[in-house]
Amino acid sequence: MSAGYWMAGKTSETATFELFVRRLPPNRDFLVVCGLSQAIEYLTGLRFLDREIAYLKGLPQFEKAPSGFWDYLAGFRFTGDVSAVPEGTVMFAGEPLLTLRAPLIEAQIPETYLLATIGFQTVIASKAARILKAAAGRDVVEFGCRRAHAPEAGCLAGRAAFLAGCVGTSNVQAGMQFAVPVFGTAAHSQLEQCEDHGDQ
Repeated sequence: MSAGYWMAGKTSETATFELFVRRLPPNRDFLVVCGLSQAIEYLTGLRFLDREIAYLKGLPQFEKAPSGFWDYLAGFRFTGDVSAVPEGTVMFAGEPLLTLRAPLIEAQIPETYLLATIGFQTVIASKAARILKAAAGRDVVEFGCRRAHAPEAGCLAGRAAFLAGCVGTSNVQAGMQFAVPVFGTAAHSQLEQCEDHGDQ
């Protein structure tokens, strides 16, 4: 898409992208926004390295891309504006969580990353908020890393759950990286060992 936009001369045309949720499932009427910190870090550091450009050049999808497009990518920086609600804000379907205004290519390239990082962390924070509501004032600790899509996702889930109100996480990396209070776990294998030896 970016090569197509570049070839069509749309490098300076401004676009506005809004990240929002169209509708929510029944009995889930709110979201807790999370992931903005990672989104901003990504946008401010977004670059194309020489080896990344070399890889893209080798793809058949780019065989007709002119040399000027590769020069454009080599100097690519995000120069747009971002407006968003603060992390932890409760939002509803149809409300923009984040609005990005930038030259069209600069808005298009980060779209997938922004959807993934804000979408995933918002899902976790929203679920944590619902669990906290059901807990009726009792403390809740996030213990989900073993079922996360990847270790990094588990770390970000610990952060998102804490942001939503959990008292902490079992994820030590989230504790170290984001200053989330850490709570220990006991694996089934350890409990089975204790039972085998008659220990409590």
